[in-house]
Amino acid sequence: MINVWSVCQVLEDTGALTSEETKKAMPFCLSACSQLSKRLKNVKNEDEPAVINACAGIALYNYSLLQCSKSEDFSSFKAGDITISKTKNSTYESAVKFRDEALLLASEYLTDVDFVFKAVEV
Repeated sequence: MINVWSVCQVLEDTGALTSEETKKAMPFCLSACSQLSKRLKNVKNEDEPAVINACAGIALYNYSLLQCSKSEDFSSFKAGDITISKTKNSTYESAVKFRDEALLLASEYLTDVDFVFKAVEV
């Protein structure tokens, strides 16, 4: 199975989550590792950085969905004329982008489960 600790480390190293948030996201990391382990073309590829990043992308996306569904406010900071804010929408969009790009880069190691080809009878 894909190393869950490596996935958590990616989330922290990229700055996507703080260490406290990463602890809360651990079940999502475990779920993502389990999900992608089943899709690997070759078990030897479970340590590939692209695969680990794809797991991190899925975990971050699922964790972000949970956080966005909560009613708590997101933070903002204002200094003079400059305001920096973290909104639910921007958090979600960032997670979607991270997940999609990571899955695209890992596609050579994964089987495609989103495409089905069937014959059509005439």
